[in-house]
Amino acid sequence: MKIKLVGIPSYAGGLYSGTDMTPDALREAGLVQMLNRQKTEVEDLGDIPVSSFMPRNNVPPIRNWPAPRIIWDEMIKQSENWFKDDEFTLIIGGDCSIITGATKGLYNKYKNNTYLICIDAHLDAVKPSPEKCIGAAAMGLWFLCNNNMFFSKPEDFDGSHVHVLGIQHNYAETYGSTLYSLENLRKRGLEQTAASVLSSLPEIARIFIHLDLDVICKTDLHAVYSPSNEGLSLEEAKTLLSDILLDKRVIGMEVAEFSGIKDFDGTQAIELARLLSEILIKR
Repeated sequence: MKIKLVGIPSYAGGLYSGTDMTPDALREAGLVQMLNRQKTEVEDLGDIPVSSFMPRNNVPPIRNWPAPRIIWDEMIKQSENWFKDDEFTLIIGGDCSIITGATKGLYNKYKNNTYLICIDAHLDAVKPSPEKCIGAAAMGLWFLCNNNMFFSKPEDFDGSHVHVLGIQHNYAETYGSTLYSLENLRKRGLEQTAASVLSSLPEIARIFIHLDLDVICKTDLHAVYSPSNEGLSLEEAKTLLSDILLDKRVIGMEVAEFSGIKDFDGTQAIELARLLSEILIKR
């Protein structure tokens, strides 16, 4: 299996920096070398270009707008060289709002066969409100599942194409997506839940994994933009991701919300690089 590695050096959807440092942090931690040692071919496409003068503001309803949209548009443009059936696209860096650009890029190739499996402690589907300024990192799925004035959503994409595993809160509005709580994951079993989700998707599906690292408990991984007191252990995350990645319909994955600014000695990046290399070599 050939892996195409792409970096997103951005924190456009967040309040403060750190997620923009992830691509460099994981490369310096030896991610490519770890994969190569397992005889996995890696083509590092580098980082998408990001302007040094991205908008930063706290103007409602979306913090830093239109910076998140600028990132998405660049991802969509660059994605013409991603998401091929005989390759695996690994996107590293950025905040959770990058799911919007990645999904639109995938949808442009595979249309209604596009499906998301989000490993996430939250449902990032907050509706923008003129009353409050919120980062786009909390809104990615809302942009994808609702017609809106900010972004041209994938035409036939809706919540029925979204499964979110690891949720730690209750949500009154899910926009049609299917949620699996952290408690239910453990009660039912990680392998059984992964198998159930995958069996519910059509054979022709093209599946993209969104991994928000806040799904992992901070005792195991603390260099995260908004770390969780409760969450999956690294071993549980490895088990869940490994089972999902064995499915050949999975065409790519993005790893969001790692915070390089919190990784003082680089050991957290090494831990994450090991996790990624261990799950990817099993494909």
